[in-house]
Amino acid sequence: MSALTNRLFRLYHRVTGSIAFYPTLIALGLAVLCVVTILLEMTWLQPYKEDLDLGLVKNAENARLILGTLVGGIISLMVFSFSMVMVVLNSAASSLSPRVIPGLISSRSHQVVLGVYLGTIIDSLMLISTIQEGDDINVPSLGTFLALGLAVICLCLFVYFIRSISLSIQVDFILNRVYKQTLGQLRARRRQLQDSHAPAWPDDAQWTVVRARRSGYFKALNVTAAQDLLEEQDARMTVQVHYGFFVMPGHPLMRIDRELDENCTNRLLDCFDFYVEEYAQRHFFFGFKQIVEIAVRALSPGINDPGTAIKAIDMMGVLLSERMKLPDYDVAPEQGAPRVFLSELDLHQMLLLAFGSLRAYGKEDLQVLLTLLQACKNLLFSATDAEDERVILHHAQAILEQASTSLNGALDRCAVAEAVQLLNQAVRHAEPLENTLTRES
Repeated sequence: MSALTNRLFRLYHRVTGSIAFYPTLIALGLAVLCVVTILLEMTWLQPYKEDLDLGLVKNAENARLILGTLVGGIISLMVFSFSMVMVVLNSAASSLSPRVIPGLISSRSHQVVLGVYLGTIIDSLMLISTIQEGDDINVPSLGTFLALGLAVICLCLFVYFIRSISLSIQVDFILNRVYKQTLGQLRARRRQLQDSHAPAWPDDAQWTVVRARRSGYFKALNVTAAQDLLEEQDARMTVQVHYGFFVMPGHPLMRIDRELDENCTNRLLDCFDFYVEEYAQRHFFFGFKQIVEIAVRALSPGINDPGTAIKAIDMMGVLLSERMKLPDYDVAPEQGAPRVFLSELDLHQMLLLAFGSLRAYGKEDLQVLLTLLQACKNLLFSATDAEDERVILHHAQAILEQASTSLNGALDRCAVAEAVQLLNQAVRHAEPLENTLTRES
């Protein structure tokens, strides 16, 4: 049973990220609606059709002409819409990051628009197939009327789609969408911690180590199936890798507080899912990674857009501030005995992810270096203990060292020195940062 659950779990992650998910559901729903209207018209509405005059089409030739025109027109709209989606994906991959493409493909609004287009075409084709030449009595008048209504909806959705796709191609829109999804993930986790007290990470030094048998990026864990199995065996498990970590066969994947047989071990390993796509709404790590890659791509010579990088750094400052309020591990689920413990990147590793590449790519841009120092200063205001302050100051020191080697102008070095002085004013528990630029100048 757990194997079936894991297959369904993996299938769910694949299907919900597909661009054909919602269009298929909507098209099937409209096809069922078409069948229902045909059956109603053949049974309940048939005796009253001669007396009704509500704008219903009663001529077979007119109905075929109207439905044929709708099919041709909606197909043209759908082809144009799909073409615009491909343009957006190509633009996002070339100017932003290929990692944002799964999020754009899984955009629910675009899938709904394409689904209504597809459903209207199928609905009209099904109605055309029921029309017989010269048979004005059995003309699907109600179905044709509903098809006209769907055509009007398609026109309205086309206007909405043009507006939405014009926003989706903008870097600010994509960056803001990833930022909101990541912030939502962090705040949701924070609310969960407020509702229930998270137990401490157990001492798993002597626990049984289970090594990975597959390779790939760790993207999801079927927590429900793992929790049920661990409750059945009265065991606890700590996951040794964080989300997004590339696992090789033989790498320590988890530790279990008691020895399990081979069958149970295989069932636990089957709960881990490895796939390529990265969705910011699945885990905040993927959102951080996408924002960093957008910022790095913006600083590349081909794009040369430091403004986008500066905005991304400001956003990462807010996200890191929220991340500092969470522990360095996760416990799932929140209900029942805690049996599944998942490791997360600590503050030092998150700052390496966020600022490491930007220090190298933006080393010659004064505004980028100043924004990095400003982000460190804002994080110092959010820090609650000396250890967090020391970690932040350690990374601020790396930014300062980068600035001292790449900035040669006296004015630029003075600006960085002033930024360091302001940063030191936010230090409350640790030792302030030594202003080497002032000493050198």
